[in-house]
Amino acid sequence: MPCLKVLTNLPNSKIPNDFVNKIVPVLSKSVRKPVENFMVVISGDCQLSFGGVSTEYGAVASIESIGHLGPDDNKVITKEVTAFINKELGIKPNNFFLTFYDLAAYNVARDGDTIG
Repeated sequence: MPCLKVLTNLPNSKIPNDFVNKIVPVLSKSVRKPVENFMVVISGDCQLSFGGVSTEYGAVASIESIGHLGPDDNKVITKEVTAFINKELGIKPNNFFLTFYDLAAYNVARDGDTIG
């Protein structure tokens, strides 16, 4: 059950209505998990600064997944997600921060039960 969470100072009005649906195929390809497993949330209008500068648009994101994350995987995912964020939201790569969390199945639950 991979999950992408994005916080940005971009106004909600500038986030495309179909953003969460358009990024899922990108995530599915780069994380190598089925589309139907992904969850995506984006929250705009956040207070955010990079290096003390809050006048430029930026975003902080995290990807959580049971497996399929690691040194080589994360490089591929980073390239794909950063390019998508830049293209769809206009956020420069140097104002995009992404972290990865490789979760144990017993720490993830859905539909009233843990995955593992």
